[in-house]
Amino acid sequence: MRELFLRKRKDGRLTTMPLLVKRIARDVRVQSQDLCDDFCVTRKAERELESLKRKVSPELKEMLSLQLLAFRGDMQLEMAQNLVIFAYDHMAFTTGCPSVDTVLDICYSWIASEQGITVNYSLKS
Repeated sequence: MRELFLRKRKDGRLTTMPLLVKRIARDVRVQSQDLCDDFCVTRKAERELESLKRKVSPELKEMLSLQLLAFRGDMQLEMAQNLVIFAYDHMAFTTGCPSVDTVLDICYSWIASEQGITVNYSLKS
């Protein structure tokens, strides 16, 4: 997966890059917290994500798993199933929940990038 999306924390775990708002807005201060240890991915969702081993790198699998942390168990499972379907069939599902669909869209983009199915486009005037 591209380095654009990942950075290693002091403890060696992967996390996403700094907030986009820092790049597009002036005078933004970020107060960073690490709440990852306060949340976990359910066994059902983790088991579903295990089938990604054949389709994505271990680093990307870990990043996808981290994206599920803030959601309830039933939504984690739904998201994990959608990610597996995308990785194998390139079919993107939405949920109707804006926060979930935003995360899924980013995850789909990461998978597409790693699998080499992204579209090269140019911005023409």
